[in-house]
Amino acid sequence: MKSNARVRAWTTVALMTVAGLFAGPAAAAHADPEPAGPCAAGYAAITFDDGPSTLTPAYVRALNDAGWVKATFFLTGAHALDHPQYVTQIAAGGHWIGNHSFSHPFLDELGEPDAFNELLGTNQILQSATGHAPSLFRPPYGRTNPGIRQDATTLGMTEVLWTVDTYDYNGISTDDIVANALTVRPGGIILLHEGYTTTLAAIPRIVEGLAERGLCAGRIVPSTTPTEAWPGTTFFATAAHW
Repeated sequence: MKSNARVRAWTTVALMTVAGLFAGPAAAAHADPEPAGPCAAGYAAITFDDGPSTLTPAYVRALNDAGWVKATFFLTGAHALDHPQYVTQIAAGGHWIGNHSFSHPFLDELGEPDAFNELLGTNQILQSATGHAPSLFRPPYGRTNPGIRQDATTLGMTEVLWTVDTYDYNGISTDDIVANALTVRPGGIILLHEGYTTTLAAIPRIVEGLAERGLCAGRIVPSTTPTEAWPGTTFFATAAHW
């Protein structure tokens, strides 16, 4: 159960005005022209949900050791309050930070304005830590609906799901995490999670496997073309040149 201090902190930021969220840079540009050289096959985005955690520094080091690879971290407001120094470390490393709600609920069951306030409060927390409001949002468990997507749009964010679920949260081995991740196609988005040593060990092998296929780790950008996450569910984002 959250402490009273944390609840008060969230309530305060959730009541702040939306206008303050747009002080950061403009939304990411659209995809660049066709890549060449080592990225000849294109780009795939590496993403981590549910942080920051005590393993965040190790994740950042693993990405650096794999060739200063950049990733997108979808952070919860509650964990960001617990570990603000790691939010700063992620941003300082040049990684992208996205909103993953405040308390990781089933947003589609919350109703309004509670769902909106989950996003709003987290944006304010992340903006306070980094100087910029997030431009990307991922709903916990991928549970979304038109109202939640509109909440994200109102707050200046693009909803991002995934095209490959590694199932690293199911207690599977590093070998299986790597194998699942490397089913990604060009432009795809890989779902991983913070807090697992098996996932941490998978990072260099995923990067190496992508490189063997001519793929580079890419940045998530908005797209006018829908991307299928799973049958019946699409989103409008893709992986492109960082």
